[in-house]
Amino acid sequence: MTAEELVGINRKEVLRARIEDIALPGLMERDFVSVRPDDSLNDVLGKMRELDLHEVPVSSDGKRLAGIVSYGTLLRRKNLPVSTKVETIMVRPPAIGPGTPLTEAAEALIREGYRQIPVVEGERIAGMLDRGHIISVIQNIPDLRDVPVREVMSPEVRTVKGDDLVVDAVTAMRNLDIRIMPVVDDLGRLMGIVGIKDIVNYNWREKQRQTVGEVVGDKWPANVHVSSVMVEEPVVIGPDASLREAAALLLRRNISTLPVVDDGQLKGIITRYDLVELIASFRRRDMMYMQITGLEQEDRFATDQMERVITQSVQKIARVRPPLMLSLHVGKYGKEGLKTKYSLHGRLVTAEGVLTATSVEWDLIMATTELMGAFERRVIERKEEKLEHRRRARNIGHS
Repeated sequence: MTAEELVGINRKEVLRARIEDIALPGLMERDFVSVRPDDSLNDVLGKMRELDLHEVPVSSDGKRLAGIVSYGTLLRRKNLPVSTKVETIMVRPPAIGPGTPLTEAAEALIREGYRQIPVVEGERIAGMLDRGHIISVIQNIPDLRDVPVREVMSPEVRTVKGDDLVVDAVTAMRNLDIRIMPVVDDLGRLMGIVGIKDIVNYNWREKQRQTVGEVVGDKWPANVHVSSVMVEEPVVIGPDASLREAAALLLRRNISTLPVVDDGQLKGIITRYDLVELIASFRRRDMMYMQITGLEQEDRFATDQMERVITQSVQKIARVRPPLMLSLHVGKYGKEGLKTKYSLHGRLVTAEGVLTATSVEWDLIMATTELMGAFERRVIERKEEKLEHRRRARNIGHS
């Protein structure tokens, strides 16, 4: 569920102004840690583990920003020796300044997939803004804090089993562009949670009594079971709890994901990402925000055609429910000769709520068409369900 559905269009304008009145300097962390360009990957990972950081700014003097190192970057680079210098793996983050509206900063975190991002004034790092800083504002906004978790959670959750291999979990995370997966038993009961950070921390360790700089496991990722690296007994929340309770739990326990459990069964998940996305949905925009990730260089030629398929589908969806944000991640696997199978995972935010869909095809355009067709059907189904619910409510009222 997003801004329009939660509060109505007129009230949304008032809330947008209230949210954007919250200045980043009042939220961001000014006491931050940085690493140097000539530091080794081993040193950086040690610091990130010790301080529980997913991203860390790179600076020669601790003041001027040179780049950022991210767990996401490390995952994509695979078999990096721990002696690798930071300057060879750092990337340049988007420009966020002290005057950037909070809704725009939230969208930047969503777009880049970062947990934290530098706030830069000129070339100087003024502070670090993370997802926690952004979701903390929910607890002070009455129209948002009392909304039940079930209205914002992602109900369709990709899970993994404890006896699955880590390599399979990582492949699924890459294909779905996610960093955390719930671990369930054969009856669908929650056993734990496994995340990219847990896998990276396990895999990038120097071998004892071996050559300095070697990494555990010659293959990426470590060939072990998910149960060996998962976090057991994760913190959970119920579907009828409020967003205020969810935000408080996420912040107090310093976690990114809450499985939503009802009577022992996994019903969905709610994450810091979901709440940051909710804040981002208040941003004023003339058209739907769209992001396509995961495309490799040889597939770039298909971008225009993909966008045409998406645009035509979005126009159909808009007749039923206004679409606000669409993120689509492209994964590739199952290569046979010159052919490659494409796996697409999409997340569509509408005024009615959040929808997810997947498609798998040998042709990228066909996969895109199938994915958007699934969204069209889901939007229509939701509309029909809502109309049926209203019809039954009227009948009950007249009985």
